[in-house]
Amino acid sequence: MDKKQPFTALLGLYIGQVSTRASYFGITEGKFSLHGTEKAPTSLSPNAHVGSGAGTAMRELEKQADKVILQPDGGLLLPVNARGQGVDRVALALSAGPEVRVIVLGITEKGSIAAGRALVDSLPLVLEGAFGLVELVDEPGMIESLVRIRPEIVIITGGEDAGAESPVRRWIEVVRLVCQLLPPEAKPIVLYAGNPLLQEAASRRLEPVTNLRICANLQPKVGELDLIPAQVQLDQEILRIWRARVPGLADLDDLAESLWGTKHFGFSRMVRYLSWRENRHEGLTGNSILAVDLGTQDVLVSAGVNGNANTITQSSEINRLTGILPELVSEQVFKWTALTVTLQETRQYLFNKTLVAGCVPENVSELALSQAYARVRLQLGMEKLSSHYPNLGYDPQKGLMGHFEPVIASGSALTQAPTPGQAMLILLDGLQPWGITTMVLDRYHILPLLGVVGGLEPVLPVHVLGSNAFANLGTVVAAVSPEPIGEKILSIQVKTGAGKDYMVEIEQGSLRRLVIPAGVSAELELAPSRLTEVGFGEPGLGGRLKVTGGTLGVVIDARGRPLKLPEDDEVRIEALRRWLWTLGG
Repeated sequence: MDKKQPFTALLGLYIGQVSTRASYFGITEGKFSLHGTEKAPTSLSPNAHVGSGAGTAMRELEKQADKVILQPDGGLLLPVNARGQGVDRVALALSAGPEVRVIVLGITEKGSIAAGRALVDSLPLVLEGAFGLVELVDEPGMIESLVRIRPEIVIITGGEDAGAESPVRRWIEVVRLVCQLLPPEAKPIVLYAGNPLLQEAASRRLEPVTNLRICANLQPKVGELDLIPAQVQLDQEILRIWRARVPGLADLDDLAESLWGTKHFGFSRMVRYLSWRENRHEGLTGNSILAVDLGTQDVLVSAGVNGNANTITQSSEINRLTGILPELVSEQVFKWTALTVTLQETRQYLFNKTLVAGCVPENVSELALSQAYARVRLQLGMEKLSSHYPNLGYDPQKGLMGHFEPVIASGSALTQAPTPGQAMLILLDGLQPWGITTMVLDRYHILPLLGVVGGLEPVLPVHVLGSNAFANLGTVVAAVSPEPIGEKILSIQVKTGAGKDYMVEIEQGSLRRLVIPAGVSAELELAPSRLTEVGFGEPGLGGRLKVTGGTLGVVIDARGRPLKLPEDDEVRIEALRRWLWTLGG
């Protein structure tokens, strides 16, 4: 099928480490919408075909959406026939591939090496080492180390545009020697993303000995990153590696006609798109948005600002060799658990998660622990995002001070929470935002798929984003003040337009919910105390805020930043339960 030919029905497949989801996108009243989505366990065992899990998900989708997309023999019906059966295109988003090991070769730790780390952390890659000028002192030892590591991908960067050349030339020679020493099957893919003046030299020295890719400099100027060209290139290399290693993936790729991408790249691309100033669809987009995905294996966080996405992957913090979580993580999970558990029980729960990452809570204790773990994972993800991009306004000691509207969140801990209030509280506690934002749930984990499809048909994501595939949890107003607990810090006049206006007084240390029915418009007039900041630019400054009611209406968070949990176990658990009760249990 011609890739530019219009289509009326598309099958989206997300293949994750634990679950495979099949989603049907069709046209209703002239607009694309999500007609149905179903999931099944991913088939990833050595003797399994990854299409087996996809087939199960598609058969369930046929029943749920009342669509015919499969032939009697189980094959996919392509394209749509005269009876409206089948699909015209297939899109794939993947996170179920094996580890891809990479090393970064640069110059300085705070310059090119930091840029390389940021690039690696934005994609499903495992960094096996990052080396700079210090390691170049011992070139023979460096060559020996790289031969021993046997990386699958080598990233050479360093030197601004028209900047340093000598150390980058030396890295090119080191890599050339390493490739000559390695057997053919172990030769890495080399991505040159450094000083463009040396692209010709890199091509001349490396193309004869290995597979070379060349793209734009990661750091064209000091303090300026340009990762997108390298992300595009690496995403395709990762997919090629996975295609060769995952049984059946080549068949799915053939069906998709290479309309595919890693979850990470699709996620990041969609965040870039949503953060363009001119794209404001159904109140879901602005020029700064935050998206978070609590996956079973890692946390994906992407902050989009004016068409640029700053994306990181935060692992589960489980030691790859020992399978043990750092003690600090266990202690933090223990403190955020809203039930009486011991630290040993917390450690045991987390250890079990290392054995079965996709296990679902089976009782209230496991539910409380899983939601506490979700909070800690979000905090760790935001800390890592801040370490690469400090200008985004997150401080572990203060919370998320940068303004992002909206926050789009996915992951089973959120989308399968028993109540919307539990999902909202996980996001509030994990992110600790300042000011005003809207919390939106990606209910069916389709944001990465939309990012993949957007490269083919940009209007499809636009239509779907305005549909009920995304759930508006509610507007958040986080009032931050140095006033003591119990002091009045904010007055809110609520005007609903239905003749039922009322006034609310907010005290420091409190969490309140204003009931505004979903879809109903209201106007809030915020009058903070002199030292209280509510999101209008400075302490003491208030204003009017127009909102549309979400599932939880409007949530006023005046618990302080950073949110300090009581030290006493009983008092802390009581506070956690009280906050949960405030948002509906």
